[in-house]
Amino acid sequence: MANTIMIQHMFKKDGFYKAPDGKVYKIVVSEIWNLRAFEIQNGKMTGPMVKIHPESDLAKSLVEVE
Repeated sequence: MANTIMIQHMFKKDGFYKAPDGKVYKIVVSEIWNLRAFEIQNGKMTGPMVKIHPESDLAKSLVEVE
């Protein structure tokens, strides 16, 4: 079997994840090719949708928050 990562097991849909720079993202779609997220500020989604490659340094640095 090829080296495949199960993105759906790494990131919860509608989960909140904090980046090292302090930004909090809500994952709205978790696909094998990318994570689609929105930045959360004051409890609301802001700005354009952000695509994060699941094997990127940013994705690896995200920490789940509640």
